[in-house]
Amino acid sequence: MRSRTHGWPALAIAGVIILAGFQVTAVAASTRPVKEFLISVAETEHELYPEGPKIRAWAFNGQVPGPILRVTEGDLVRVHFTNNHTSNHTLHFHGQNVPNEMDGVAYGPLRHLEVTPGTTRTYEFVAGPAGTHMYHCHVNSPLHIDMGMVGVLIVEPRDKRGEPRVDKETVLLLDDWYVNDQGGHEAMAHPAMISQANYFTVNGKAFPGAEPLKLVQGETVRIRMINAGYQVHSMHLHGHAFVVTHRDGRRVRVPQEQDTLLIGPGERYDLVVKATDPGLWLFHCHVVPHVTNDGQYPGGLLIPVVTTPRQAAAGPTGKGAAPAHRH
Repeated sequence: MRSRTHGWPALAIAGVIILAGFQVTAVAASTRPVKEFLISVAETEHELYPEGPKIRAWAFNGQVPGPILRVTEGDLVRVHFTNNHTSNHTLHFHGQNVPNEMDGVAYGPLRHLEVTPGTTRTYEFVAGPAGTHMYHCHVNSPLHIDMGMVGVLIVEPRDKRGEPRVDKETVLLLDDWYVNDQGGHEAMAHPAMISQANYFTVNGKAFPGAEPLKLVQGETVRIRMINAGYQVHSMHLHGHAFVVTHRDGRRVRVPQEQDTLLIGPGERYDLVVKATDPGLWLFHCHVVPHVTNDGQYPGGLLIPVVTTPRQAAAGPTGKGAAPAHRH
């Protein structure tokens, strides 16, 4: 009969190979580009538009929405998240394929992953897939997201040969709010409250506080649109068409030219617009109550698009500003 000890050398060799494999993996991980971010949450006052309601919000780094995190596919991302608030929170990287303990879900057996007040947790993951994404709290999500805990995550692809060539890009994050008759912000955490939303914002501001989209005739712009709210919006662009190139970060098989886009909660679309005719145009939601501030028109999701004639932009000498970065 064969001695049992004869198998130990093979096991030892296998162990060395496995250990070497772990070392190689660790070295590979250490050679990845590392992108680090500091994110904190605290309560703040947020104004929806000039001289408009000032609401109580839970903000990332003191702003609503939170800062844009921009990385490249394959980067090792480290986000140091500090809870300066009175409730427990987490971060969920919406659209990213992350390890389970980095997903921000803290229910049941994962309850220990909640970041308690006064503490910091580091989230670490490899960026991917590429595209337009977002991050938000995943503790009592209906309440915490509606209080303002959302931000934008952009993952650039490593191989950009399939990316649209543009002169500039902008981000439009859509959201909705309910402000009661006393001027207080109430989170729409109950399903019956969703229809009560009476203020609608792009990048945290309702018209006339929304930042205009400024273009020069002939320019091409990439619009990264994200719906972080609870309402479905039908975004319509005046005077131009756009091409839908990406949905939820993935390139669409056949890019589609249109002038109105239906975008549901949690969805992200990338649009490419060529500035053709100069003038003042509008990009707005065609669910008409969504372009009001508590029923008063104009307001809400109404974005001015200002296209300057090429000659005027070039100035009297015929020399314009330095060209924008091309993606």
